[in-house]
Amino acid sequence: MKCTLMPYKSRSILTIQEAKQNAGWQVANFDLPNAWKYSEGNDVKIAVIDSGCDLEHPDLIENLLPGINLINKRKPPADDCGHGTAVAGIICASNNNIGIVGCAPKSKIIPVKVLDSDGNGTLECVSKGVRWATDNGADLLCMSLGAPTKLQNIRKAIQYAQSKNVVTFVAAGNAGDKNQIYYPANYPECISIGSVDRNSQIAKFSNLSDNLDFLAPGVEILSTSPNNWYSVVNGTSFSAPWVCSIAALLLSYVRKTNTDIQLKTADDYRRLLKRYCINKNGKNTFSGFGLMNPNEFIQSFK
Repeated sequence: MKCTLMPYKSRSILTIQEAKQNAGWQVANFDLPNAWKYSEGNDVKIAVIDSGCDLEHPDLIENLLPGINLINKRKPPADDCGHGTAVAGIICASNNNIGIVGCAPKSKIIPVKVLDSDGNGTLECVSKGVRWATDNGADLLCMSLGAPTKLQNIRKAIQYAQSKNVVTFVAAGNAGDKNQIYYPANYPECISIGSVDRNSQIAKFSNLSDNLDFLAPGVEILSTSPNNWYSVVNGTSFSAPWVCSIAALLLSYVRKTNTDIQLKTADDYRRLLKRYCINKNGKNTFSGFGLMNPNEFIQSFK
């Protein structure tokens, strides 16, 4: 059995100049520059378990750490698909006045290539990627892949990661299923994320269920693309890194201020992240704990 990328759409390959003219709405709408006054995700290490990454992209290169290619261990974890590069850009594209800016622009990415150019990877390969990242310094894991059936080997790897205080953020799936999110997002050891558009409306493609945790931007998202380009992408694949980035801002801030907040398990992150959600009436089937409110997130730092 194979584990695959969530089906997604990518369009509008852009140059640096065009990217500057089309700044990502997810950064502007959520006023993240205000949050960066308190935390930019400094030195939080996020393993992107995906199709690899453009290792020379000008918006990514200064935030890339050594990774691994589990498709071909003799080669670097370069991205021949484009998906992993887009995920990485949403997280940590540098605030360098070149192209775009990620949500946690001083976090670090560990690229773990477990998917081939077609977006396919074996369960064994993905599981090895989770374990390798855990054993090689990752603080958080971001996974925008999955399947509608249970993935026990991957779950065991994620449980191993959590036993080492490494928490996994996973895309819910893009089948438009309103009764089930995909695995491994469906496991309680993961933080599961669905998508909204720029008007905070749930995306038609986003899977939903009682096990969904949060919503995040996932429609018309501007991010990095291989060969020093940029693209506009759609899918829960690009919502998961947004929430993972917010977690990185929180983790960095907790470390910097030496607070007593504990961030070791998925439940620890749920407990903290839900404080910043628009939905104050608890969890529901269609939106989980809801869409995070950046104003409350920023206020918590003051």
